[in-house]
Amino acid sequence: MKRSPEELETLFAKFNRDVKVYSRWFRLALVVDQTLNVVWLNGSQDETCSSHIGRKIEMGTATWFQRFVCKCLRKMETSHCFKSRGE
Repeated sequence: MKRSPEELETLFAKFNRDVKVYSRWFRLALVVDQTLNVVWLNGSQDETCSSHIGRKIEMGTATWFQRFVCKCLRKMETSHCFKSRGE
C-alpha cells in the first residue's frame, strides 16, 4: 500500500511530535503495553491493554480477569480503562 504525500507528512509530523512530547521510557512502556495486548489479548498492535479491556467491559464481553485488571488500574487512575479507549 503506497501512501500519499499528505499521509506521509501527517505520519512524520506525529512521529516528530511524539518524540518531543514523550520520553523514551514512556514510549518503551507503550510498546510493551501494545505488545502485551497482541500476545495476551489477541488485540490490535495499535491499542493498549487497558483500552482493549475498556471496550470489552463496555460491550459486556470481558472476562473476570480482565475486569480484575481494570479494577487494579483504577488505583492508578480513576476510570483508567474507560478513559484509555481508543489509545
